[in-house]
Parts: sequence; structure tokens; C-alpha cells
Amino acid sequence: MAIDACIVGIGTSHAVGLELGQTPLALQFEAFTASLEDAGLDKDLVDGIITARGAPSGVDYDEFVVAAGLNVRWVSQMWSHGRWTASALSQAALAVSAGVADYVAVTNSHVSERGYGRHLTSLDNRLDESFRDGGGPYSGWAIHGSPGAGTGAALVTQQYMDRYGATPADLAAVAVGHRLHAARNPFALLRDDPLTEADYLASPEILGPLRSPDICRMIDGATSLIVTTSDRAAELDVPFVRIAGIEGIRASRDNYVFFSRPGLGSGISAPSDYIAPDTSPVYEMAGVSRADIDALYLYDPFAHMVWMVMERWGFCKEGEAASYVRERGIGLDSPLPINTNGGLLAEGHLFGYGHLIEMTRQLRGTAGDRQVTDATVLQWANAWGDSLILTNQRG
Repeated sequence: MAIDACIVGIGTSHAVGLELGQTPLALQFEAFTASLEDAGLDKDLVDGIITARGAPSGVDYDEFVVAAGLNVRWVSQMWSHGRWTASALSQAALAVSAGVADYVAVTNSHVSERGYGRHLTSLDNRLDESFRDGGGPYSGWAIHGSPGAGTGAALVTQQYMDRYGATPADLAAVAVGHRLHAARNPFALLRDDPLTEADYLASPEILGPLRSPDICRMIDGATSLIVTTSDRAAELDVPFVRIAGIEGIRASRDNYVFFSRPGLGSGISAPSDYIAPDTSPVYEMAGVSRADIDALYLYDPFAHMVWMVMERWGFCKEGEAASYVRERGIGLDSPLPINTNGGLLAEGHLFGYGHLIEMTRQLRGTAGDRQVTDATVLQWANAWGDSLILTNQRG
């Protein structure tokens, strides 16, 4: 089945942060309403809903449908985790392409334990993924006293630095680059919090080699994207943004630890020489090559993920991403701009959906002074194999 899907509406909650005083439901309704207004669409036409962050820190699909006064014929709700960003949008694309829904809203909200989540006592009872029987996908094990995402990310970062000689200054280039993007994004949490390499190196290491600027900012906020077919998109007064290619999450011993690309030897896999494939299904489906990518977007809960993704997808050879970023940067003047919204590191942790909204703005040419010149083909890609290609070309 050929994919025929476009993004026609985008929206966010009115603000992001930790002192918003709003429930997940209120935040999500703001974002959904904004996406309807952006698309010029009546809410009664929305007949599909996807969410990837249910209660208590988000909103379950059925609760949202009732509260928003919708009557939908197709729904999907994924596991509460940011890894499902590409999969959620891919499901929406497949749903409208197959005709099981006409307009699908990909809605997501989250409140942090440091924000409104502190009022939800049930959040305190959640178990970290590292408590799973197999140790969990963070490369740390609770039985060894190393639970949590931060521990796993620190282990992988240190492993990469030891193996390839990457330095703290190389990590600084990632964090500083994201902060520079955030300074151009009025929606970013850290837009008014500049960072220099000297500032970074003066800050203490808190998790292995990771410093505070290397770690994402959990926030309260919500996003919404509306997906439909190209024919229906043409009936709306919105710029054309097509979901041209999709590729799902890989699962194997080499695609288990979230924060590592294959071949590094993190967690249960063995180290090996890693050579990125010359092509990939997502490029083939979209009819583009890696050389056509104008900017790259990736899930960045920790700074080293930029290295992992660049090498996983062949933008750099094994062990070369750290020096590439330090020498060439990730800014608008880089050969490969990355996370021009500031990413999870500086815009705030919107579970990757903030990146998809930024990609849509870039392809519409409405990103302001962070606009990538002549942006036509953008890629969302992750170390564990999932990817999207968005384009403003009709194909």
C-alpha cells in the first residue's frame, strides 16, 4: 500500500514549563484546538485519534474524546514513552491511506513530577523500565543499583568516549548548539538561558560524563498534529507537507539499548565494527537519498544521542560524529542542521512531537530566523532505527 498522507494542522499548548497550573487534559485540549485552527478544520471532521502518553501524566484517548466532544471511528494509544514519536505519526499516515479514518489527530500531553504532576500522587508509584525482568533498555540494571535512563545514557556516553577518544568539549558542542537554536525559538523553555563552551565545562559532571546541559528538561506541555490524505489537504488553505517515508523501530540484540546505535556493544550486545547501510527503506519509500536531507531531527533526551543517530544513519562514519559536530556544528550554517527547535535539551521534553511540529514549520517556511534555507526534505531518525521523511515536494 502506498502512503498518501499529509500534515495539515499543528498546535501546541499556549505555553510549556513547570508552573502552568494546568491538567494534562486542559493542555491537550489547547493544543488540539490550535491544530484545528491551523488547519481551518471543524472538529467534527476529526474521526481518528492517536496518543502515546496516557494517564496519569497524560490523557487516555477515551477520556480526551469525551471531553473534546468528538465521535471518532479509529483510535490508537501507545505505551507511555517518547520512543513512539515516529510510530504514532506513521500509524496516522497508514490509517488515512487505508481509509479507516479521514482526519487523524496525533495528540499528546505530559505533566512532569516537578510541574503539575506533583499533585498526582499515583505518579510516585510508577516503576522505572530498568526494573523489568530483562534489565530494561537503558543498559543499566536495577539489581545492580543503576536504574533509570540517566544511568544508561551515562554508560553509553562514557563507552563511546573511551572507544573513540571523544572529549567533554565534543559534548559541549552538542549542548551549546541546541541552546543557540532555542534562543531563536520563542516557545523554548531555555530561550533566555545562553550557554557557552566555557559555561558548560565549568559545570559539574553529575552522571558519569554528563553535565546538566546534556540532560533533557522535563516540562508540562502538549502537542497536536492533524493528518489526512493529499486530496483532502488540497481542499484546505494550508501549505503542503507530505509524510513521504516511514520506517519502524528495529528490535534485536543490537537494537535494544535506546541510547546506543548498533555495534557499540552496550547492554546485551557485543561490540563490532558498524557500517551504516548505503540506503534504507525510509529513503526508498520517499524517493530520496541521504544526501537530499536538508536538516535532521532526533529524539535527544541526552546530548550524546546526536552522535548515535548521525552514525546509525550514515551521516558520519563510526566514531566520527563527535569531531564532526565540534568542527562543523549543528546550526543553520552547518552542512546538516540538527534539532533547530532546540530539541528536548533546550525547547523541552515534548516527547519528540515538538520536533515534528518544527519540521512542519520549516517545510512551510514559517520558522522565522531559525529557518533552514530552501528546506524541502527533512528526516526524523533515531538510534534504534525508526525514521520519517517529511517533504514539501509533491513527488
